Order: sequence, then structure tokens, then C-alpha cells
Amino acid sequence: MKKIPLLSLMALFLISWASGQVQEPPRYIDFDRITIVGHVYNESKRPLPGIRVEIRLAYDAQEEEPEIPGVLEFEHYIWEHLVYTLGTNIFAWAETDDNGYYRISGVPNPGVYFLLVRHADHFLQTWAPVIIHKTGAKEFEADIYLRVRKSDIPEFSKDALEEISLAKKAVADNELYKAIRHFQKAVDMEPEYAEAHYNLGILLRQTGNLPAAVKHLVKAIKHKKHYQIALCALGETLHMQRKYSQSNLYLKKYLEYSESEDEARQKKSQAHYLVGKNCFQLKQTTETILHLSMAIELEPGIHPNAYLLLANSFVIERDDKNAIKNYREFLKRWPDSPNKVEVENILKKLEEMNSQRKKI
Repeated sequence: MKKIPLLSLMALFLISWASGQVQEPPRYIDFDRITIVGHVYNESKRPLPGIRVEIRLAYDAQEEEPEIPGVLEFEHYIWEHLVYTLGTNIFAWAETDDNGYYRISGVPNPGVYFLLVRHADHFLQTWAPVIIHKTGAKEFEADIYLRVRKSDIPEFSKDALEEISLAKKAVADNELYKAIRHFQKAVDMEPEYAEAHYNLGILLRQTGNLPAAVKHLVKAIKHKKHYQIALCALGETLHMQRKYSQSNLYLKKYLEYSESEDEARQKKSQAHYLVGKNCFQLKQTTETILHLSMAIELEPGIHPNAYLLLANSFVIERDDKNAIKNYREFLKRWPDSPNKVEVENILKKLEEMNSQRKKI
């Protein structure tokens, strides 16, 4: 069968509102590996079994610098390599045995990390920094001590709750900056007040202060287990900053935790749509198709751009049939699109190519 060469359809990227080059760090560095071991204790130094210990790179992806002061002696290429190969999210975990002992293998050396205990019943979440220099050692010991949680419901001061009440009133009166000041006072008084951080982040995003919004949404997630709306909001905000990989970390976590009730369909559809857009920017075509298809399945009336990006992705995969289907759906749902002529031209060429293939 004669193979029809692919037309210059790559111009279709001009149709999409998403474009850009993704720079990848060098991959030639091969660090040694080390094992982190230790025990998890309570405040009385009694070992705690069944505790999940996670590890994460201690790097602030938003600020593009280490989260732990005093570790800047690690050269930039080390951070660049670790961020690229590990990301900044959780990349390994272990559960303590009956003696409170844990063991996490395969950690790159050198590196700066956090050991995390986030989901232990009756104990407060704990972050323990781990700084590993290149010494040739095979193991690194790090014990973790957990504090008892007094109640599953956080107790906040009356002053902080009063600030929250004033902030909500200011929001109702459409006085956003006044509300921001009150929410800020609340988190200054109660740094672990997750809901206050979330609301502060949302308001800061509304005023256009995206970096500050991200910082507070991160804190909201840090201080509340499986905080779904904060995970989604953080993913959306990072997408607005064009930090596509980081955005997907939180949006995918939101989708992992999200419930399946019908009332959540629209929100889940939007999350899949944003993940798909991020993947398109990152040239991850297979994932783009997966998430955009899911977004459309959950909410067929989603933004028409979902159909356009999906069609573009099918062209890249040389799947003319599905590309044609989605270009047609785009034109049907958005007949007044400013890109209408370009899409119609591409659709016509695809249909002609498809017709020629059938004749061969």
C-alpha cells in the first residue's frame, strides 16, 4: 500500500492557544544511591508501627530554589538533575514495622530531602529535613518523632476565628483586599489553619497575585489531608503561570482523591481538560488524548478548545479518523470561531487524504 506523506499539518498548532518549547535538563549525571533508615517514635520515644514515611525533594518549584536555608553549596546542576529525574513530589515511601523501623532505598546522593509523615492517625504531620552529601556511605540514619494530635478537629484561637468572620463579611461586601488582610491575620495567628490558607490563596489569585496565591494553596494542602478543592485550585493556578508539569502533579492528585458523585462531574471534567492542555504543551500526546477524551466524556459541553486540542493530538498520532471527528465537532460547537477558516481547510485536507487512502 502506498504511504501518503503527512501534509504540513503541524501548522495546526497555530490554531491552538497553547504553544511553547519545553527545555529539558541534561541527563548524563548518574549519582550514587543511598538507603535512608531510621525509627519513628512518639514523644515518649516509644516506637510506632504501621506509620507511612514518605520522602520528597526539598526544593521549592515555584521559587526555583531549595526550601531549606543553608544548602546552596549544592551546585545548580545537582538540583536541576534531581528536579528533572524525581520531580518535587513524593517519590518513595516505606511503612514502619513492629519496632517502628523503616527503610527507604534508592535515594540519590547527594541531595536535600524531606521525610514526611502526613497521614498518621492521632499524630500531627511532621516534616524532617535530610541533607545528604557525597561521602560514599551506603546508609543514612534519620529518626522521626511525632507529636500527638489533641483532636481530629483543629482548635484555633478565638482571635483567629474572629478574623475569619471579618474576612467572610468583607468577601460578602466585595471588599477583597480587606478580606485578604483579615485572612492574612488569621494565618499569622494560626499557621496550620488550612481553610484560611485556601481562602487567602483564592482571593490573592482573584487580585492577580499568582505567586502569593500558590504559596498559600501549598500551605493549605500541607496542613490538611486530601484537601481536594485546594489541590484543584493549586493545579489551576500553576497552569495560569504556565508551569505545566507542576500543575499536573496537583491536578492528578485531585483526580486521584476526587469523589465520583454526579455533582462533581463538571469539576473533574475541568481538571482532566487542564491536565490535557498541560500534556499538550509538554508534547505528551498519549496523555493528552487520554485526559481530553475523559474531559469530553464527563462533560460534552466543555470548552470547544478541548475538541480542537484533541483533534490536533490525533493528527500527531496520524489517526485521521478521530482527528476528522473532533475537528467536525469543534466546528459544530463553535461555528463563529476566529479559527474557523483554518480548521475547515485542515479538515478538508484530512478528508481528501482519507478518501485517497480508501481508494488505494
